[in-house]
Amino acid sequence: MKKLTLETGGKSPLIVFEDSNLDLAAQWAHLGFTFNQGKLCTATTRILVQDTIFDRFLDALKSITLKHPVGQPFEEKTYLGPLVSKAHIDRVQEYVRLGKEDGAKDTLDGCMPSEFKKGYFVSPSIFVDVKPSMRIYREEIFGPCAVVLQFKDENEAVRLANDSMYGLGSALFTENISKAHNVARRIEAGMVWVNSSNDSDFRVPFGGVKRSGIGRELGEAGLKAYHNIKAIHVNIGNLLPM
Repeated sequence: MKKLTLETGGKSPLIVFEDSNLDLAAQWAHLGFTFNQGKLCTATTRILVQDTIFDRFLDALKSITLKHPVGQPFEEKTYLGPLVSKAHIDRVQEYVRLGKEDGAKDTLDGCMPSEFKKGYFVSPSIFVDVKPSMRIYREEIFGPCAVVLQFKDENEAVRLANDSMYGLGSALFTENISKAHNVARRIEAGMVWVNSSNDSDFRVPFGGVKRSGIGRELGEAGLKAYHNIKAIHVNIGNLLPM
């Protein structure tokens, strides 16, 4: 019998409540779906925003994304470089096509500079008018593609966040620490970031629930994967068997 520690992907949610710091949330949301060209198992690509701030948040997220250009990887100003292969860019572009075909709107459609239309470059996509049944909402894309949905209250936010076969990472933004801890407890994920996304510490365990895998890496919990538990019984009182 072999012990296994498996991390098998995710489709992580990022919740933005109306009492959050909007600029902070938008900047972390941008990093959460574009870092490493979106090739991140914990990428927070399902962005759930309270309806009262939806338009303002979307404008802020789009503005930040457009300020971080696609470019050659060796240029200092470049934020998004190319994807790793033709097969990978074909996969990402197919999901973008499917999203549009299903009725979602890419709010950044056409933002790719003409000089990068050759090669494995792909521009970020921020989809709205998304339904939870769509593949771009449910499946891991592994590229810089995010979906942005509205919710009315905390219960709906948690329901949408948990509406996934995955449970790897998650993030939430609020300035109410009691709400943060309450929502964090209700989210079905191995990790929850409060007022950030995808920051890490080697002392903190990494891993998920549901179909995101079994076991943990990093931290004390990660070391336990390499241990066996042994029980040793010592009769120190010369107790006789009954």
